Amino acid sequence: MSRILQNVDTQFQIPDDCKSEFIKAMKIGYYKEFHKQGLITDEQLEQLISMQNNTEKAA
Repeated sequence: MSRILQNVDTQFQIPDDCKSEFIKAMKIGYYKEFHKQGLITDEQLEQLISMQNNTEKAA
């Protein structure tokens, strides 16, 4: 346990070229969790994921 606590102050940096992919993956993960909890429908989930994919292509 003490070994785990020693690493608590460790900070991780996400390289700039990976940040957009990381954010996209996090958003999709949240959307899937919302769907799992019944907060959004199948259609809404598909639309949100599609929007993330389209946003990346536009950039």
